[in-house]
Amino acid sequence: MLKHATQYLEMIATHLNAPYGPVVNPADVAAALRGGDLLSLSSDALAKELLASMFIELEPEFIGRASYEAGVRLEEADALYQQARKQFGLPRAPRWEEALEGVL
Repeated sequence: MLKHATQYLEMIATHLNAPYGPVVNPADVAAALRGGDLLSLSSDALAKELLASMFIELEPEFIGRASYEAGVRLEEADALYQQARKQFGLPRAPRWEEALEGVL
């Protein structure tokens, strides 16, 4: 659990919650990035779907900075992206994939 939320983790949680009210928090974002999957989160299907959508909705730079704040390597963040695509049938996120070209 995060002792204090950080700027990008907070921004991602706030963005994802905007249409729904408080569903995810910065610690949820960090846990998903750290785990590389959504299995470690609560059984709340909406929270999982919102976290999966971050790769489509947000700039890769924000996710990369949030990953750094959470102490996560980009490989783990990309594992979350791959798992989210598989679990939710999300379309490709070309901006995310292009940002990681040559990095992974």
